[in-house]
Amino acid sequence: MKEPGDNPRLVMVADDNRYVNDIMAEMLKEAGYEVLPVFDGQSALRQFDERRPELVLLDYRMPEMDGIDVLREIKRMDANAPVIFITGEGSEDVAVQAMKAGADDYISKPISFPDMLQTVNKLLRDHDIKLENLRLKERGDAYKDYLLTLSETMGDALLTTDAIGRIQFMNPVARALWGEGADSQGALIDIIFNGQASQILERIKSDLDEAECFEDERYFTRQDGSSFFGRLSVSPLKSETNAGSLIFVVRDLSDLDEMRRRMINAEKLASLGKVVEGVAHEVRNSLTSLGGFARRLESVGDPEQRRTYVGYILDDVKRLEGTVTDIEDYVNYTKIHRPKFALTNLRSVLDEAIAHKFENQTCSTIKVIIKFKTSETEVFADHSYLVEAMEYLLQNACEAMEAGGVLTIEVSANPKYMIIDVIDTGRGIPTDDINEIFNPFYTTKVRGAGVGLSKVYLIVEEHGGYISVKSELGQGTRMRVYLLRDKNFFIGKAEKQ
Repeated sequence: MKEPGDNPRLVMVADDNRYVNDIMAEMLKEAGYEVLPVFDGQSALRQFDERRPELVLLDYRMPEMDGIDVLREIKRMDANAPVIFITGEGSEDVAVQAMKAGADDYISKPISFPDMLQTVNKLLRDHDIKLENLRLKERGDAYKDYLLTLSETMGDALLTTDAIGRIQFMNPVARALWGEGADSQGALIDIIFNGQASQILERIKSDLDEAECFEDERYFTRQDGSSFFGRLSVSPLKSETNAGSLIFVVRDLSDLDEMRRRMINAEKLASLGKVVEGVAHEVRNSLTSLGGFARRLESVGDPEQRRTYVGYILDDVKRLEGTVTDIEDYVNYTKIHRPKFALTNLRSVLDEAIAHKFENQTCSTIKVIIKFKTSETEVFADHSYLVEAMEYLLQNACEAMEAGGVLTIEVSANPKYMIIDVIDTGRGIPTDDINEIFNPFYTTKVRGAGVGLSKVYLIVEEHGGYISVKSELGQGTRMRVYLLRDKNFFIGKAEKQ
């Protein structure tokens, strides 16, 4: 593994501020790195393609291309390239975007240079280990002794089993987690899977029939009963004498799990900021209207005209009351809460949501079609929150079909997610607006605070899922909800709470 100062490693610093770029370059050079400075997005991509630096420090705001677009292009060229994203102080929403786009870590301005160097060193070490592990995996049995030595020093838990799941070998990290001597006693792999080994092994072997490696993220239980979030990688042991044997590698992702939690909280805080802006806008509009008509009442003697103005005032009051109710519901959800995850039937969720929404006049002219494309209908979820999310999606679809139409709900599944499609035949969403619809206070309606889809986004993310949108003007919209199927993920979350 390379170390700073020995065969200098090339680090790109992409920041349009020359003073910031210069000081970062100086600090990296003092630490033994070779530095490639660039000052705009296009140059960053060109230099990355030509020089292939081993790590990139990438600023958010740059000429020609912003940092997010540059990051996506770098990851397209080399998915394993380590990238540290640089954001301004308080730009948590930008950091969230960057991590979702593939950044390996982020730092905020003003930059703490010791922290910057520590992050650079750690990412390069982790990158070296990852590349080294890939090389070792390809070499197979020819480097068995070397693999054994590495397994004794690596920071991940490593186990091997025979074809029926009996443990043959555990490295020191695995023995510390699940007990000394388990490998010599031929214990079953159940010890790391909470008694669910038979189902998990069946799934692993099925996936390995089509792929070289099985990967999953889940909660594991230590020998002392505590749990941790980790990444599981399973590969077949390529050896004629050990046919059917498997190699298990478990990496502790507790820090990553905490980062994910912080990212969700950062998204909530960023959303609350937009709520405050929206509240101010709504209140100012209504105060202008209320004040104007109230002053008009003072000078109007005609009873009919006075009743008209009072009607306008009452309408504005009603609109404000509805807006405040929507905001209260949204803010209450964004506060720290504890969802109650349990086995939930999606048929029950959809029936309840449809019953609630199709009682009102908005949806009375809509034809509903429900299709289940899978026999599996259960998912771990908070039933009430999931019903609420579906109600918002159904309401949104109905409002897009004011003259009537067809609402199709399809439920399907893949190995990782349950998938719910909500498809309408309404007016569609302009392409420029699709990225805005999940922001609070974005709305095209005359009434309402525009927080419904924003709350749907938060609920689905809390359930380990995500939403995709496909729409065409005049043709309709498809909202696709992905809900994580891994029961162990939600059990682990409940235990941590």
